[in-house]
Order: sequence, then structure tokens, then C-alpha cells
Amino acid sequence: MGTITSIDQHMRIKDHPALALGTGLIALDIVVSESIVFRSAGGSCGNVMTMLAWLGWDAGPVGRIGEDSCGDYIIEEYEFRNVNTKYLIRDKLIETPVIIQKFSESSNGKRTHCFYLTCPVCKSWLPRYRSITIAQSASILCSNLKPNLFYFDRVTPASIRLVEWARDSGAIVLFEPSSVGKDKQFQQAVDLCHVLKYSKDQIGYPQILQNSASPGLIIETLGEHGLRMKWRGEWTKLPSFPTREFKDASGSGDWCSAGFLHFVGSYCDQDFSSLKHTDIQLAIKFGQALATINCQFEGARGMMNNMSFENVDKAIESVLNNDNDVKVSVDKHFVNMSPAFRCKNCGHAYSKGAKELTVAA
Repeated sequence: MGTITSIDQHMRIKDHPALALGTGLIALDIVVSESIVFRSAGGSCGNVMTMLAWLGWDAGPVGRIGEDSCGDYIIEEYEFRNVNTKYLIRDKLIETPVIIQKFSESSNGKRTHCFYLTCPVCKSWLPRYRSITIAQSASILCSNLKPNLFYFDRVTPASIRLVEWARDSGAIVLFEPSSVGKDKQFQQAVDLCHVLKYSKDQIGYPQILQNSASPGLIIETLGEHGLRMKWRGEWTKLPSFPTREFKDASGSGDWCSAGFLHFVGSYCDQDFSSLKHTDIQLAIKFGQALATINCQFEGARGMMNNMSFENVDKAIESVLNNDNDVKVSVDKHFVNMSPAFRCKNCGHAYSKGAKELTVAA
């Protein structure tokens, strides 16, 4: 098997970054840590696009968020991270989705996290995901854009149309559902993607795959036990890398997806099905290495706030060589401590010390 020596080793288009687009969950994350509450642009699609932008891609989500303060913050952070916001619609008829993440310890003392879709104080529902409509995506569908990569995590009429367009345009398509649908539309999403990636803990092995000839690659994540991949009918287990100091696993799956796409994207002039087994394994290992490093920080993209790009590059080599000697260096932070989010039902503002915020199990 070959080796990986740097983040951009396989990125051929440096002066003119290749295009990566995605559609799906874009949300404001309210992260309740041990000492502080902070907010961050989140959601699987939003995270993967931000990660690809950080890795050098012209990357941006195709979706919609509200014309509200939460949406303002997401745009502000995207601009800070060089995420392409050209295809993101601000819609005054909806509210920007909000998700609260809080840490806890399991019975065996292992640190874990939980996500909440309701206000921990008054228990009212927080703003939920609303898909872009087919009409709103018309400008993309009728454009001359040629994305190299396309990521999606939700199945809607608009996302199916966008995936069909992206695949016809030559993009490598990765589908990462958070749940399994039993309708024809979900089957269509599976049949359209090149890569299906899912968590065994969340959805198990989708029965819908038993009668499907697609996708070409299946990635089943197994949490701390690594993952397994199915390529050309053969399952291969790839163990996880050891973590020097574990703090938070949130965002690990997104980093794995972004790293994988970044790596295989270097072969965008080839047909995906022509890639070798070793190419696929290296791409996945690269994504696993990024996920491992990020586990040392709180938040789905904590690595971006605490390590320079150069030091992440060095850390990847350390992880892949199993020397587990990841050096941390402080980089630019993007943590705005004005009220992270104010529940419109009870008025509670999530902006103080985490100990003042109690989230019921």
C-alpha cells in the first residue's frame, strides 16, 4: 500500500480549486462544554463543506437558512472559513435549525455526547431542518457548474434532483443518511450515489442494500472499532487509530467523509469505478486520521480552532505511523461569546458557564 505524506499531496488543482457542493443539514450547534457554552456552524453537510474548504476546495452548501441571528452567525463563520456561500439561500419564511450538544459520562466513565432538538429549559422544539425546494435549486440545476464532488445527507425531492444533476455533471457522489427510509425516493438516493456511508450504531446494515447493485463503495462506521468497507463485493475491516487524549467524538464521521472525498477528489479525471482497492483504503485512512486528531478537541471542528494547518499536516503523518505524538498549536479561534442562542419560547439565553445549564437525559 502507498503512503500519505501531506494534506495536499493528491490535490492537483491548487491555483484553481476544484468544486465541491453538498446539500442537507446546515445548523447552528450550541456546544455545552465543561466550562463554557459556545456556538458553531454545524450540521453534517455544513461541516463537510467547511472541512473541504479548509482543505483547499471551492466548497459550499446548496441549502437554505433563516434570515435570523443564527443564520447571520453561520454566514459569518463560513466567510471566516472561506466557505462558498453563493448557493446558500436566506429564507425569511423559516428559522435556522439549532442543535444543542452536551457532554456526559457513561456508566464506565467514558466521555460521550448527546444531541438535543428541544430547549433543555422549557422542552419546546428548537427550529428544525427545512430542505431547499426544487424551485430554489433551479439556478444550480440550470447552471454550467461542473462539481467534482457532491455530498448529501437528506433525501428530499430537491436533493434527488441535485444529485442527478451532479452525477450527470461527472461528480463523485457520497450519500450519508442519518436514518433509513423505506420509500422509493430513498432507494433512488442509494442507486444514485457512488459511495454510501453510514453508522452501524445509528442504522445498522440497511436492508434496502440487499437487492441493490449500487453503490460502488459502502462504508460502515463502527465507532471506536473503526469501520469496514465494501469495494467490488469484498468487505475489508479498517481499525481505528489510537487517540492520545480523547475529548469529543462529534464531527468524527464528518471529518472521515471530508478526508475521504478530498483524497479521492484528486482522481476526479478518472471514473470512480476504475480506482484501485489501495486508493480507496488510503482515502479512508486519511479521513480516519483527521477524525482521530479532531477527537482531542471539543466541537465538530475543534481541530480548526486549535491547530495550524501545518501542524495538522504533521499530525496526520504521526497518526498514520501510529506514533500517537500529535502536537497541538494554537491557531485562530472563532468562538463568539455573545448569546449563543436565545429560546424564543422561554427566553433563556445560552451564553454562560455550562454548569448553569442542566440538560435532562
